[in-house]
Amino acid sequence: MQAAILAHFGGDPVVREMRDPAPDHSEALVEVSMAALNPVDLRVATGGFYGARPELAYVVGSEGVGVVRASRRWPAGQRVRFGLARPGALAEIVAARDDSLVAVPDAVSDMLAAGIGIAGMAAWCSLAAGRLHEGDRVLVLGATGATGRLGVQVARLLGAARVVAAGRDAAALADLVDLGAHATVVLDGRDPAALAEAIVDAAEGRLDVIIDPLWGEPALSGAMAAASGARLVNLGDSAGTTMSLPSALLRSQRMEILGYTNIALSEPEQRSAIESLLHHASKGRLRLDHKVVALEEATAAWAAQAGSPHAKVLVQVKRA
Repeated sequence: MQAAILAHFGGDPVVREMRDPAPDHSEALVEVSMAALNPVDLRVATGGFYGARPELAYVVGSEGVGVVRASRRWPAGQRVRFGLARPGALAEIVAARDDSLVAVPDAVSDMLAAGIGIAGMAAWCSLAAGRLHEGDRVLVLGATGATGRLGVQVARLLGAARVVAAGRDAAALADLVDLGAHATVVLDGRDPAALAEAIVDAAEGRLDVIIDPLWGEPALSGAMAAASGARLVNLGDSAGTTMSLPSALLRSQRMEILGYTNIALSEPEQRSAIESLLHHASKGRLRLDHKVVALEEATAAWAAQAGSPHAKVLVQVKRA
């Protein structure tokens, strides 16, 4: 079979032939139709990611969708979403644990089913970690990325009264109004206090929940715009690895700062989140902009993901 293989850390995956995986008694053999690339795939490929350091060479990719070829639990022909699988998602055939698969509703396209998982879990479960209540005001930082775009939609589904989307690209932010954002704020490098004031104006009040994949000064502005008892949920540090947060601000606002990673979710939590996301997607309540690249062009897809695209990078894997 063909697969996109990374030969050394810091390099680019190259498509070449390898053997089909042989499933064990607890695994299904899945013929992959579509796989997704995620920022975490690039971090793993550096060799320095805290959550995983695979042995070289390895097949890249952490999620996808396909059709069951053989399984003790699933009928042949069943369309399923898979997460971690052997040898990796960007392969024509993978072996994945039977109990990790999730059935894909007929109304959900391969593109949406493949791309909604990791980004959607981060959006769904970080909002749950932030204890979003109906009527809350929510700020989604880094809103033009896949997690942010889904975060805006999920916040609306969960009953947020006001959702503010913040990001660096003003043109990309404009699209988020169609996805449910009530207002947008451009992260243009202004003073953190001035940015906080703009956020409060956009939210029409102080924030209850802040979803933050950026850290650094944007997170500081979010904290400065927070209401008493607000929850700031940090998912990453793409704007900076440190933040200078005054103790008085943290204490006076009785603010909670929570760390979040998909890696910490139990398998039942992951399945529940994926099933909820696919259910809402089947009802037309979730959208995900995407660009599709053929498996033969996996190196180009890798470069596109590294370029911080404002769309989900998907790889068409299915054999001709």
